[in-house]
Amino acid sequence: MTDESKVWYLLISSSRKAVRLGIIIPIVFALTVVITGLTAVLLQDTYEGSIRVLKIGASIGFSIILVFYLITWFSCLAFLKETKQKDITDEKLRRLVVMNRVSCILFMIPIIYFVGLFVFFKVKTFAEGKVQKGTLDQILYHYFINK
Repeated sequence: MTDESKVWYLLISSSRKAVRLGIIIPIVFALTVVITGLTAVLLQDTYEGSIRVLKIGASIGFSIILVFYLITWFSCLAFLKETKQKDITDEKLRRLVVMNRVSCILFMIPIIYFVGLFVFFKVKTFAEGKVQKGTLDQILYHYFINK
């Protein structure tokens, strides 16, 4: 395999993994909120029991979220290290790698996590060549990749 084919494979696999793991985080958050809230309200008789259930449920849910976040974070870090020293001559591939690097950096900042997740999704779409005509994807693809 040449360096560029390795980078293509790394780009596609990294963006797919990041999208999949990134989508799990809001799902776990929603499940944590719903299950913990319903359990605390419906199954507990006292206020203290409800607060105890909320604390335990929130700590378990947020621990699971932290695990998925760290897995994605380390995956991004591995992508950044792998592509740091690569000399890429293909302009499209170079722009996609830069776009994925930016999304990794944005994802690593917890406050703007969703921006990084959106860019991961766009990198995955662009790298796989699934750009639909007449959509926002086509405009973004033309602006960022096909300059």
